[in-house]
Amino acid sequence: MDGGDSTPQASGTPPASETLQDPSTATTSEAAPTSDGPGAVTLTEVWTDDNGVDNVWTREGTFYYNDYNYAAEASHGDGVRWSADTTHDGVDENLGADAFAADRRYVIFGYTPDGDHEDDGAHFHAYRRYDGEEAWVVAAPSDGTHNQAVGATVVDGTAVLAVSDYGLGDERDPLVYGVDVETGEVRWQVDESVLPPSYVRYLDSYDGDVYVGLPDTVQVLAADTGEPIAAYNWLAGTGRLESLARIHGETLFTAWPGGFDAHPVGDNGVSWSKADFDRVYTTPVIDNSLVVVGTRDGTVYALERQSGETRWEVSITNAVAAIETTGSHVWVGDTDIGLTAHDREDGSLVHRSTKPVNGDDIAVADGVLLLGGDTATAYTID
Repeated sequence: MDGGDSTPQASGTPPASETLQDPSTATTSEAAPTSDGPGAVTLTEVWTDDNGVDNVWTREGTFYYNDYNYAAEASHGDGVRWSADTTHDGVDENLGADAFAADRRYVIFGYTPDGDHEDDGAHFHAYRRYDGEEAWVVAAPSDGTHNQAVGATVVDGTAVLAVSDYGLGDERDPLVYGVDVETGEVRWQVDESVLPPSYVRYLDSYDGDVYVGLPDTVQVLAADTGEPIAAYNWLAGTGRLESLARIHGETLFTAWPGGFDAHPVGDNGVSWSKADFDRVYTTPVIDNSLVVVGTRDGTVYALERQSGETRWEVSITNAVAAIETTGSHVWVGDTDIGLTAHDREDGSLVHRSTKPVNGDDIAVADGVLLLGGDTATAYTID
C-alpha cells in the first residue's frame, strides 16, 4: 500500500436492461460481439486450464487464482506455470476463498472447508512465487466457528490472516493471526477479547497497520504485535462471503447494505457516501480515477473516485458477480453466463457474449482477460 501517516477520521458515515444472446448463438472468440456502437472489442482464446477459477488476482502481470482444492500461478500469455493441491489434514472439500496476499517472494491463498467438513477450520497455504513450492500451512481451530477464510495481507514480513464463521448461530468468535511470512510461525493472535463478537467481513492494511472490518466496526491493529490502535464506527459488509471493501491509496472503500462509503485512512484520503444503491454484490474495483460497484439487481455504477459522483450506470442481466477495469474498459461478469465490456468514459457497450463465467471472478493483465467458471480461459482483448 502507499506510504504516509495513517490518520483516519473517528466516526463513520451513516448508514435499461440488456438481453444476453441465447447460448446457441453465443459470440465465439473470433466473432464480432454485440455492441451499441463504435469501439467494439473481441476476445481471442490463448490458453485454458481444466481447473476453474473461484477468485483471481494479478501481481506484476501474473495471474494467481484459486478453485476447489486448487491454487495456481499463470503467465498472462503462456498459461499455468505451477499449480498445487490445497487439501489439508484430511479436509478434502475446500472452496477457494476471497483471501489472498503476496510479497516479493511468497503468495498466500485462503480456503474455506465445505460439505462434510464445514466444522473444520479455515486454512491458508503459502507458496514460493518462483517455483510454487509450499512454504507453510496455517489452519484455524476446527470448532465450527472458524471455518471461513476471510482475508490476508502482508506487512513488513508479517502475514496477517483473518477467519470467521459462515454458518448459523448467535455466537461469533472472530480470529486474526499474525504469522512469519517465511515460516508460518504464529507471532500473535487476536480474538473476541479485542474484536467485537461478529463476522469478519474484510482484512486490509495501510502504512504498517491492519484494518479488520466487521459489520459496523473497523478495528485497526498493529501488524507487528496485533495490539489494538483504534476503532471506527464504519459500516461494512453484506450477506455475501466475498470481501466488499478495499483500501486504495489513502482511502478505505467499503460497501454496506444499501450504500457505499469512502473513508480516509491517510492525510490525502477522500471522504464521501452513497446511500441509494441496491445490495452491493461483489468486491469493488478501484483505480486512480474510478470506483466501480456492482449490485444484486444487475446495476453497474462507475463513480468518480474523488467525489463519489456517478459517471455512468448500466444494467446487465442477472446480478453482478465480477468486475475488472483497464485503461479503456470496464469488464463485467454476471452470476450466470454473461460477459460485457463498457467504455470506461461513458459506459457504452463494446462487448457482450455468453462466455461461461458462472458467477466466478475475472481479471486482466497486460491485455489478457482471464475468465473464471468451471474451466479457466484466457483471451487476448482485440
